[in-house]
Amino acid sequence: MRVTLKTINAELAKRGHNTHLERACEYFYFAGGEASDWLQKTVAVPAVSSLTLDGWLGEFDRSKNLNAQLLKTPNRKPKPKASS
Repeated sequence: MRVTLKTINAELAKRGHNTHLERACEYFYFAGGEASDWLQKTVAVPAVSSLTLDGWLGEFDRSKNLNAQLLKTPNRKPKPKASS
């Protein structure tokens, strides 16, 4: 099967994501849906055929997990109360 933006976006939708892959100059990026708030959403490849369909879905999962870590609120220990 030939890899196209249409097939990648259809597979993302089939898996319940409303995010889609877009083309830019010399790279691609995930847009819309959950990717709207992502800090890192780009894949630096020159052509959509640079990756297989499974490769693109892997990049989506990788980006999703990376952004979950980047956007996670750090666990902060409460400051000790000053003694009087």
